[in-house]
Amino acid sequence: MSHRVYRFRSFRLDPAARELHLDGELLTLPTSAIDCLAYLVEHRDRAVGREELIAAVWGRADVTDKLLGQTIVRLRRTLGDTGDEQHAIRTVPRFGYRWVAETALEEPAPASAPAAETPPVAPADTHAPRAPEVQAAVPQPRGRRRLPGWGLAAALAVIAVAALAMLQLRPSPAPMPSATATVPETIAEALVLPARVEASSDWAWLRLGLMDLVGNRLRQGGLSTIASESVVGLLRQRAPDEMPAPDDPALAASAHLRVQPQVRLVDGAWQVRLEVASARGPLSADARAADVLVAARTAADVLLLKLGHAPPPAGGDRSLALDELLQRTQAAMLADQLPLARTLIEQADPALRERPELEQRLAQIDLRAGRYDAAEQRLQRLLAGLDDRAEPVLRARALNTFAAVNIRTGRADAAATAYAEAIALLEGSTERSPLGLAYLGRGLVALVRTQYEAAAVDLGRARVEMQAAGDALGVAQVDLNLGLLEVARYHPAAALPMLQGAEERFERLAAREERVYALASLAGVQGDLLEHAQTLATTERFWPPDTFSGNERLRWLLVLIRADVLGWNGRLTEAQAQIEQLRAGADPQQDAPVRVQAEAVAARLAWARGDAAEAQRLAATALTPALRTANVRLYTQTSLLHARALRELGERAAAADATRELRRWVEAEPDPWRQIHALLAEAEQAWSEDRRDAALAQFARAMAQADAVNIPEERVAVAETWLPALLETGDLETARAVAGRVAGWADRDLRAAILQARLFHALQQTTAWQAALEQARALAGERRVPIDL
Repeated sequence: MSHRVYRFRSFRLDPAARELHLDGELLTLPTSAIDCLAYLVEHRDRAVGREELIAAVWGRADVTDKLLGQTIVRLRRTLGDTGDEQHAIRTVPRFGYRWVAETALEEPAPASAPAAETPPVAPADTHAPRAPEVQAAVPQPRGRRRLPGWGLAAALAVIAVAALAMLQLRPSPAPMPSATATVPETIAEALVLPARVEASSDWAWLRLGLMDLVGNRLRQGGLSTIASESVVGLLRQRAPDEMPAPDDPALAASAHLRVQPQVRLVDGAWQVRLEVASARGPLSADARAADVLVAARTAADVLLLKLGHAPPPAGGDRSLALDELLQRTQAAMLADQLPLARTLIEQADPALRERPELEQRLAQIDLRAGRYDAAEQRLQRLLAGLDDRAEPVLRARALNTFAAVNIRTGRADAAATAYAEAIALLEGSTERSPLGLAYLGRGLVALVRTQYEAAAVDLGRARVEMQAAGDALGVAQVDLNLGLLEVARYHPAAALPMLQGAEERFERLAAREERVYALASLAGVQGDLLEHAQTLATTERFWPPDTFSGNERLRWLLVLIRADVLGWNGRLTEAQAQIEQLRAGADPQQDAPVRVQAEAVAARLAWARGDAAEAQRLAATALTPALRTANVRLYTQTSLLHARALRELGERAAAADATRELRRWVEAEPDPWRQIHALLAEAEQAWSEDRRDAALAQFARAMAQADAVNIPEERVAVAETWLPALLETGDLETARAVAGRVAGWADRDLRAAILQARLFHALQQTTAWQAALEQARALAGERRVPIDL
C-alpha cells in the first residue's frame, strides 16, 4: 500500500509521516501545523473554510480562530509567505484559506519496502512526543499507591522569575513628565497601530518601527499607551492579512484613542500623518522632514498639543543614525526576528556599534534568545564602562537587565544587589517604568527568599510606579506576582481570582508569554485545590508550547508542567511521552533544573504504574542539591516517595535512613508545608515497623499541620495513608471522621474517591461502596484502582 507525497518549490510534504523537508532537510513543525498544511494541499482544488479546517485538524469545536490564525502565520513563515505576499496559502476573505502554490504529486515506494534514510527529528516538537514503551500497571497494595503531585505551585520561583525576565525584553517606556499621572486599569488612553508605508521595501521596517516610536513619544507626553508588543499580539489574533483601521469598533475596547501612522516619501522628503479615531470624532496630525524619524516625532508632538499635552523635551545628543538603528532593531524584535536585529547592529558603522545603547540592545536580544552567558558577559563589560553620574538612566536599565539574567541563572543575591543599585539611581527621577521594574524585581527576589513582608512592600511600590507610567502590562505583571505571593503564603483560594484576573488582562493586552506564565501559575493553584480537570484544561490553553513562546527554556518548563498534569488526570502514557521528549531534547546545561525535575516526575509516574523498583531508582537519581535548588516542594515530595519505594521493596532500614534524612533537612530549613511531609514519612515508617501507636500519633499530627496550612491537596495526601491504617486497627469512628474531611473532593480526586470506597467497604454499605468505586474508576484513567476494593 502506498501514500501520497507532495512537492512544491523546494519543499517535500509527506502527510502520512507528518514530515516537511526543505532541500532535503527535515523541518521541525508542530503536528497540527503539518496537518493543517496537508489538508490545504490535499484540497487545493477549492477554498477551505475556517470551521472545516479546524474540525479536520483539531477535531474539536472549541478551537478558536486565534489558534488557526497562529498556525497559518507559522506555516507562511516556514514557506516564505507573508500576509501581503501569499504565494502558497491565500486568504479567502470572510471564509478561510486556499492552497495556490504549484504542486506535484509523487508515489513513494510501498510501505513494506525499506524506508529511505532521513535525518533524525530534532525533539523540538514538544506537543507531539514519541510514545515510549510503558510497563503495564500492576495491582496496588492497600494504602500505598498514589501519584503524588507537586501541585505546580512548587514551580513558583521558576514561573515568577521567568515572568519577570519577560519585562526586560520590551523597551522601557520613556519618562513621564507628570509624577501624578494615573492610568485606568481596564482601558488605555492610546493604541498605536502599525504604520502604513508608501516607500520601497528597504523601508519595510517603518511599519513596526514608527508604531513603536510614536507610541513611546505619546507615552513620554503623558498618554498611557499600550505597549508595542501587546499591539502586535492583538493583531496576531486576526487573520494575517487583516489590518484594522483606527475606527475599527473592536479596538475601542482597548483604548480611547486609536492612532494610525501613515508615511510617504515624496520628492525626497518624508510626510507623516497620524490619523486618530475616538469617541469624540476623528483627528489628525501632520509633519514633513528630510528624516523620517524627525517627521514622526514632530507629528506625535503635534498630536500631543492637539490633545492638550506638552510634548516631551528633545532627546539630547543622540544621533539620528543611532535612533534609527535602535528603532529598526526594536521593529525586528517586535516581529520576533532576533537574528535580523542582531545582524542590523553587527553591520552598522563601527563607530556606531561602540555606543552603549547598542550593547544594551544586544544584551536584550541575548536574554530573549535564552543566551544567558553571552548576555551576562556583555552586560558586565557595559556596566564597567558606564558612569552612574553621567549616564544614570542607561546604567539603571542595564542593571535591570543584568538582574534579570542573574534571576534566570539562579543567583538571587546578585540580582538583588543590581536591583537595589537601579532603584538608588532612579529614585526621584521621572523614569517611572524602569523604577517600577526594579521594585518588581527586588520584590520578586524577596518572594523567592520567602521574605513575604518585604516582597509585599516592593510589589506595592512597583504597582504605583507602573500605574503612574501608564504601563498597563507592568501593572498586570505586578498583579501576577501578588497572586504568587498568596500562593507562597499557602492561600491558594485567595490567589485563584488574582491569577485569573492577571491572565485575563494579559489576554486583553495580547501579552502572549506573560499570559503563559499566568496560566502555568493558575494550573498550580488549581492543582492544590484538587481541580484536576480544570488544571488540564488550563494547560491546553498554552499547548503546544512552541505556539505560545519563542523561549526554548520556557517551552521545556511547560512540557514538564504538562507531564505532571497528565499524570494527575490518569493519562500516564502521554505523561511519560512528554518526559521522554524532554529527556531527549532539553539542553543538559541550560535546562539542567528542568531535567532534574523531570526525573522526579518520572519517578512518580513509575510509582503510579506500580513499578516500585523504577520509582526508587529514579527518585534516588533526582534527589540532589540541584533538585532542592530548582524546586523545594518537589524535592520534599520525592524524598517521601523514595522512602515509600524502599519500603515497598522490603528495604526497611534504608527507608528509615531516608526518613531520618528528610527530617534532618526539614529541621534545618523549617516550613509548615515541609513539616507535613516529614510527619507523614515518620508515620508511614513507624507503621511499617509495627509501631502502631507512634504511627497513628504522627498521622494525627500531620493532619493537624495540613489543617493549619489549609490546602486541600495536603489533607488528601495525609488521609490517603492514615485512613487505611485506621481501618486496619478497627477504629471506624476516626476513619469516618478522616474520610469525611476529604469527601468533598471525591468527585474530582482519585485518592479521595478510593478513600470513600474503602470506608464504605469496611462499613459493609454495599450501595455506597459501589457508587464510590464507580466514581474511582471514572477518575482513574490508566491508574489502577486497588483490587482489594
